[in-house]
Amino acid sequence: MHMNKTVAIISIEGNSGDELRRVLEYYGFIVVMHYTGRPQHFIELLQGKMITKFDFIIIDCHGDDGKIIMPELGEDIYFQDEPRGNFGADEISKYLTWKDTCIIINGCSTGTDGMAKAFVKNNNIFLAPNDYIEGNSDLVFGVLFFYHLTHGFEIESAYKKASSLDGQTGMYILKK
Repeated sequence: MHMNKTVAIISIEGNSGDELRRVLEYYGFIVVMHYTGRPQHFIELLQGKMITKFDFIIIDCHGDDGKIIMPELGEDIYFQDEPRGNFGADEISKYLTWKDTCIIINGCSTGTDGMAKAFVKNNNIFLAPNDYIEGNSDLVFGVLFFYHLTHGFEIESAYKKASSLDGQTGMYILKK
């Protein structure tokens, strides 16, 4: 089935973005990859400076304690006033401008109430694991979720099918 849907994948030292890109392109999605190496780059993406309107935005990252793990740079590498540390709900709320899109984060434990609230503003849909998911399971969830979309399922139905595979994919939550 030809999709004509667009996906931006933001890879912040993630582990499955390249594999998911290949699958999504095979499914017929138009995919743009963004590799981030510093907090300022991620901030610019959140602010919409390098991302135009996409149907789906995937943040391929590692997570801990409900936050997106950001790369640690040497002090002489950070820009002046560039944030240090990981990004949680406060940082997302401060910078996010995306509207009317489905945002998927595959980092462990990023599916907290705070993160969901930060991402669902502006009529977004948010999906993320609420615990420490195995790396291969977040890839399987993404493959299944988008597979079901290509077969006519709406977002909520595709989410239910993908998250029902096992206890690992069942860690994904959906908020709107």
